[in-house]
Amino acid sequence: MTSGRRACSSAALALGCVLAVAACDVPADARPSTPPPAAFDVEVEVAQLRTDRVARAVSLEVRNSGPDDLRVEAARLVTPLVEGTSVAERGREIGADGMRRLRVPLGAAVCTPQAVQGPPARVELDVTDVHGRAQTLVVTPTDETDDLQRIHGEDCAAAAVAAGLRLSLAEDLPVRQVDGTSVADVTLLVEPVPGGPHVQLVAVRGTTLLRSTDPTGQWEIQVDSAAPPADGRLVLPAVPARCDLHAVAEDKRGTVLGIRAVVDGVEQPVFHVAASDALRGALYDFVLAACGTPTDVHGG
Repeated sequence: MTSGRRACSSAALALGCVLAVAACDVPADARPSTPPPAAFDVEVEVAQLRTDRVARAVSLEVRNSGPDDLRVEAARLVTPLVEGTSVAERGREIGADGMRRLRVPLGAAVCTPQAVQGPPARVELDVTDVHGRAQTLVVTPTDETDDLQRIHGEDCAAAAVAAGLRLSLAEDLPVRQVDGTSVADVTLLVEPVPGGPHVQLVAVRGTTLLRSTDPTGQWEIQVDSAAPPADGRLVLPAVPARCDLHAVAEDKRGTVLGIRAVVDGVEQPVFHVAASDALRGALYDFVLAACGTPTDVHGG
C-alpha cells in the first residue's frame, strides 16, 4: 500500500513538472491577455447654422460613439472648394456617446472646375482620451444638406457677377404710404464693370423679415450690365414679411437679399447682398413701426 502511494506521488510530481515546463514553453504572444482598450469611434457631420452663415463658417458636429470621454486638441477641415486648411476651435471635451459642435471659419472659395471635381472633404481630428492615448483621426464627414457645395456655389456666383456688375444696397431708406400700408424703398445700387462678362439680374428673393409687395413675395427684375439703369439705382418696394417679436429680436438673415442672376448665358446659384449696419438698423425700425405692436408669436 505504501509503495503504491509513493508511485502515485512520483507520477503526480512528474506530471506537474511536465505541465510547468510546457507552460514555460508557450510563447508570450499566445497566452491569454487583457483586451486592449476599444478603438476611437468618431463620426463627423458638416452643417451650417444660421449664426454660421453670418460668420461665413460651418460647424463640425463631432459625435463620440466610443465608451470613453475624448478631448479634441485640434480639428481641421480640408476641402478643395476653399483655400487653405480651415482650423476649428481647439481643446473641446466630448463625453462618451456625446456630440460637440466645433465652428470652422472658411477660407476664400476656389472657383475652378478642378475644385468642384476634386476629392471629397476630410476632417482631421487630433484627439486624446482618458487613458492618455493620442491619435490623429482622418474622417470623411457627412453633409446631409450639401452645405459645402451650396456655399461654394453662392461664393462663386457672387464672384462671377461682381466681375461684370458691382452690387450694393444704398443706406437711405425712404418710407411711404401706399393705400394705408407702409412701404420701404430698398435700393439696389448697380455699377457695370468695363470689360466684364454679360450679367443679367432676374429676381431678388424675399427674406424672413422683408418681402415684395408682389403676391409672390419676391421682386421680379430686369437689370442688364449692357444697359443698366441710368442712375444706377433699382428700387425694391418692401413690406414686413412677419410681425412677431422674433422677427427682429432673433434676426440673422432678414436684411440679406438673395439674388438670381445669369452670367454669359449661364444661370447662377442664388447669392446674397447684405445690408450695411446703418441700413439694417433702419430696416428694423421700419418693420417695428409698420407692424405697430408686434405679437410674440412665430410667423411663417
